[in-house]
Amino acid sequence: MEGKDQPADAGVVCRLREIFYPRSVAVLGVSDSPQRVGYNLFESLLYGGFAGKVYPVHPRLKTVRGQKVYRSLSEIPEKVDVALIALNERATLAALRECGEKGVKGAVCVAGGYREVGEEGAALEEELRRTARQYGVSLIGPNTLGFINNDADLYATFYPMRLPKGKVSFICQSGGVGLTFMHRAADAGLGLNKWIGVGNRSTFEFSDYLAFLGKDETTAVIGLFIEGTENAGQMVRVAARLEKPVVAYKVGRSEAINYAALTHTGSMAGSYRLYRDIFRQFGLHLVDSLLEMVACLQALATAPLPAGNRIGILTHTAGPSIVAADQLLSRGCTLPPLSEHTLERVRELTGPNPPFVLKNPLDVAGMGFLAEAYGKYLDLVAQDPNVDLVLAIYCQHKNWPFPSPEIIRARKKTGKPIIACYASRSSLCAEDRRLLQEHGIPLFTTPEEAAWAAAALVGWSAELKRRSKK
Repeated sequence: MEGKDQPADAGVVCRLREIFYPRSVAVLGVSDSPQRVGYNLFESLLYGGFAGKVYPVHPRLKTVRGQKVYRSLSEIPEKVDVALIALNERATLAALRECGEKGVKGAVCVAGGYREVGEEGAALEEELRRTARQYGVSLIGPNTLGFINNDADLYATFYPMRLPKGKVSFICQSGGVGLTFMHRAADAGLGLNKWIGVGNRSTFEFSDYLAFLGKDETTAVIGLFIEGTENAGQMVRVAARLEKPVVAYKVGRSEAINYAALTHTGSMAGSYRLYRDIFRQFGLHLVDSLLEMVACLQALATAPLPAGNRIGILTHTAGPSIVAADQLLSRGCTLPPLSEHTLERVRELTGPNPPFVLKNPLDVAGMGFLAEAYGKYLDLVAQDPNVDLVLAIYCQHKNWPFPSPEIIRARKKTGKPIIACYASRSSLCAEDRRLLQEHGIPLFTTPEEAAWAAAALVGWSAELKRRSKK
C-alpha cells in the first residue's frame, strides 16, 4: 500500500479499479433487520442491480431476503473480490484478517470509532492499516458510507437507492454531505458515475481517488468535497495533471470548524484561505456551496467550452439578469457591449426606436414574451462577435411555452455554448431540461446557478489555455 507521502501510481489505480469493478461481493455482518447497517448494505447491492455474485455472511443467520447466508468467509466456495464489513471497530479488525486469509483484495469498512475519537481509536486504526498492508487488502474507509459505481450498478453503501447515470464522479469526506449532493444532483437531472466516501483515508488518499478517476474512461468531470487533509500538496498536484476539470468545495472558513472536522473524520480542516489559494494555483475550480457544486458539474458535463470569458445575456425581465451579472462579474467574466451590427439588426426587428435599452444584458421586456420572438433576439445575441457564451433567461408562464426549440436552434446555428435559465419550478420544466441537455444546453431555475455554471465553463476553458502555454 502506498504511503501517504508517496504519489499515486498505476498500481493504486489498478487496485481501486478492482474494488469498483468486482465480480463478487460479500457482506460481513449482514442482518435480517432493516434497522441494521448490515441489512442495508446487502439490500443496496440487490436494489441497485449489481449483476455479480453477492454473499451474505453471518455466524448465526440461515437466510436473508431468501438468500443463503454463510457462517464465515471461509465457507464461501468461490472467490470473493470485495468485502463490505458491517461490524464494530474491533470486530472489523478481525474481519479484515479473515479477508486477507481468504484472498479478498478489496474491503470497505463503514464502522467509526477510530482516530476521529482520540488516541485509543487512532491506535486501533493504525493496526487496521498494518493489517491491510500485511495481507494486501485495499481498504476504503474506515468511518465511511461506502461507495457507488453507477457504471456497474454497484451500490456499496448502507443507503439503498438508485440514481440517474452520467459522466460526473464525486469524492466526498462526509456521508451526510455526500447524500445531500446525490439527492440535489438527481433533482437537477445530473447523472452520477461514481461516488466515493473517503472516510478516514487509512490506505487511500484523495490523490489516489483523483488518479483513479482521472484514468476512468466513464468519468468526464470530478467533484470534490473536503474538510481537511494532511496531504493537500499531493492532492492538488495530481488534480493538476488530470485532463478533466475538478470542482472543489472546501469547508472551514471559521477556526471553530477545525475541532468539528477532527472529531468527524480525524482531519484538521486547515486554513481556508491557504486551500483556496492552492486550489486556484493548481487549476481546481473552487465553489462555496453544494448548489454551486451541482451547477458547475452540470455545465462541465453538458456544455461545450467557450472561446473566452465574454457573456451575452438575453432576458425579458431585468431582475434575474442583474443577479446573474453580479455573480458573473465577481467570477472573472465580462459583459461586453453588443456590436453595432447586432444593435442594427435588433432595430430591424423592433423599429428605429425600440422600447428598451440596447445594451448587454439585453432586456427585450414584453417583446420577448412569446417563444418565436424571443428566439429571434437570441439568435442575434448568440451571433454577436463580442459574445463567447450566451445566458438565456425566461420566466415560466401558463400560456406561453418555454423557448426551448428556439434555444436549441441558436445553439446549433452558432456553435456557441448557451446556458438556459427558466424561472420556474423544477417539475414544470423537467421535460425541457431533458430536451435541452440532450443538445448540450444545461438548464437551471435560478440566475445564480446559471451564472455559476457559466463561470465554471469560462474557468476551465481558461485553465486549459494556461496549461497549453506551459
